[in-house]
Amino acid sequence: MAIDIAQSDATIAASSPVLLSEAGSLRRLPLGPELERPQSFYDRFDDWAVFYDVFRDHRGKHVYLLGPMALNLKPYIDELVVEGVQSGIQVRPKVYHGVQAIILRAKLPEADTHLRLSIGDQQFELAIQPNQSQALAGDRAIFTINKDNDLQWIADWARFYVREHGATAVVVYDNGSTEYGLDDIRRTLSAVEGLKKFLVIPWPYRYGSMGDVYTKHKFGGHWPQFAQPTLFVQFFRKYAMQARSILNVDVDELVMSPFRKSVFKAVERSPFGLLRFNRVWVLNAREEDGPPRHRHFVIRKKGVAARDRGKKWALTPGRAFFASWRAQPWTHQVKGWLNLSGSSDRFYGYHFIGISHSWYWDRTEKIVFDPKLHVRDPLMIKTFADVFGPEPKQ
Repeated sequence: MAIDIAQSDATIAASSPVLLSEAGSLRRLPLGPELERPQSFYDRFDDWAVFYDVFRDHRGKHVYLLGPMALNLKPYIDELVVEGVQSGIQVRPKVYHGVQAIILRAKLPEADTHLRLSIGDQQFELAIQPNQSQALAGDRAIFTINKDNDLQWIADWARFYVREHGATAVVVYDNGSTEYGLDDIRRTLSAVEGLKKFLVIPWPYRYGSMGDVYTKHKFGGHWPQFAQPTLFVQFFRKYAMQARSILNVDVDELVMSPFRKSVFKAVERSPFGLLRFNRVWVLNAREEDGPPRHRHFVIRKKGVAARDRGKKWALTPGRAFFASWRAQPWTHQVKGWLNLSGSSDRFYGYHFIGISHSWYWDRTEKIVFDPKLHVRDPLMIKTFADVFGPEPKQ
């Protein structure tokens, strides 16, 4: 059985958020605050979390403070001063306003286990979380954010990466699932044959909205999605710096190679420790009855019409000397990491429309197979047969 990393250290998944007081007047405001929006937008908009976590870097010399886009809080962030509680030393962090996230780095003595800071007229004292990279030392790890995906999907997803790519560790950030608890995810992962270890991290922050009425941002109406971009940086800096290689894939994404190669081995051999590749939409079309499984979906559009605009990536954290302290793994690329290799044609990230309950948009519409437009993907059929074996008889 796979080992729950948290069994030996119950605090390994802990974080130190900085949350504005509900009684105070200071709040993060959306872009275009004068625009009319439905209440559902504000229910999803994170207006009170300034930082999601504060922790040591893997060398112990610096402290990272990570949070969502500052927006109207930017003046407070840019003038921020932090004080080490034990040392009494005050420093002004370096600030990077990244892609839908902010990254701050402050140099504080290793003796400091807590720090103080002020945002407006609100004061905070919080623990500096320890770096946890030793927990994944030498591992080939996949990580994702999850909310209410079927537990069977999570099991199949993890099993696929263990068998097809040699993954040894799985990290799941749970974004407030209501259909089951964290222990249910732990039991699911513990039963995945061949998996060595796993970690389930509660990530209760508001995910954000899609398709907002404000569209002047470079991401259009998708700008207010906060929880996931910050998560990428937190995982990379806090948990992954000693990992052999890491791969970000959601439960509805399976990476396949026409040459049946391991994506982990490929990125470990790449000259810059970073591998990017295209993603392909898998249509919501299947012939089987009953609950959907990844293996049921093997139909995509023909040719380039199957391409998704987004790319996927894998990286080798040990090659972080190719990156600045501001390096930001993000949904479809890694900002601030030197990479002259372009995109690889040896791997494809298959993105399953039918394997998701989604946060927002309806993905339940079924497609009828049309031989003029669609094809049954032979790579998927072959890979599924090898990884999962024959479909169990009902």
